[in-house]
Amino acid sequence: MLFSKRKRSAANPPSTHQYELPIEFRNQVIHIWTQSIGYSEAPFVEQPAHYYEEELQAIQQIHHVYNLIYRDLCEEYGVLSLPESEQAKGPCQALRLFIQGAQTDRALDAIELSFRLMPSLQQRLRNTGLVRTSIDAEEAIEKLNSRFREHAIGYRFEQGRVIRIDSEFLQTDAVEPALRLLRNGAFEGALEEFLVAHKHYRQGADHYDDCLTNCGKSLESTLKTICDRRKWSYKAGDTASKLLELVFSKGLIPNYLQSHFSALRTTLDSGVPTIRNREGGHGSGEKPNAVPEYLAAYQLHLTASAILFLIRANEDFGRAKP
Repeated sequence: MLFSKRKRSAANPPSTHQYELPIEFRNQVIHIWTQSIGYSEAPFVEQPAHYYEEELQAIQQIHHVYNLIYRDLCEEYGVLSLPESEQAKGPCQALRLFIQGAQTDRALDAIELSFRLMPSLQQRLRNTGLVRTSIDAEEAIEKLNSRFREHAIGYRFEQGRVIRIDSEFLQTDAVEPALRLLRNGAFEGALEEFLVAHKHYRQGADHYDDCLTNCGKSLESTLKTICDRRKWSYKAGDTASKLLELVFSKGLIPNYLQSHFSALRTTLDSGVPTIRNREGGHGSGEKPNAVPEYLAAYQLHLTASAILFLIRANEDFGRAKP
């Protein structure tokens, strides 16, 4: 970090995360794109006369990888072009204009898609032998997350997705370790459900109930995977409550912690059904109560902590105690 930024950061330490993307951050993302997949100011035309053949092919390859990102965004939004980029002379410039002018959620879409595709895009460029990049995909992701932190922006790129973070302590000590354990073991189903919960949390108020639902699914899948690997029999329709009873009976979790995990399951089970006020028969007058953001955040971090505990308890199960 340069002196001016260190001085400003020391004088004004961020007290909380922000969730808008300042133009400085957006421009830094463009710099990361340039370092990792290249950039060309040349217009997107087939045969400009003043370029040598090899240089022309390199320009076309760079335009092509930017066009893949651009077209994927257009398809997701159901449009033929992105309004923010109508004045662009080619896909490179179009994506730059888009991330500079788009609303935060759409700018995050472009970031998520481009960094998810980056390993394959870099491989495509390497295969041509025409384009050299200065950083690889892993370094690009590290730089992106560093810029998120520098601006105290409450997002990070993790496991192919942009995820929202609200507590750096909880993110570091619970969510990230849980994701690593889920990814490294045989917990693919639980991992996907937890990432879906994270996605719904990031999408905001209209999706917080789905966040709660997928937290419950992820915990249940974690328990089923542990039981499967231990060959502990359970019925196909068993809920997490039944599965917790099973792992308690097998000694995976000490008896004195039973109350804590029962309380967790009660929260997961009752949170979604009771949080809504459904008044059947009232037509358009029916208005569901919104799930508060703090409840969704609490549930997400609580579930991550529980999954972390369960997987580590499973790893330690049966080992001789000193």
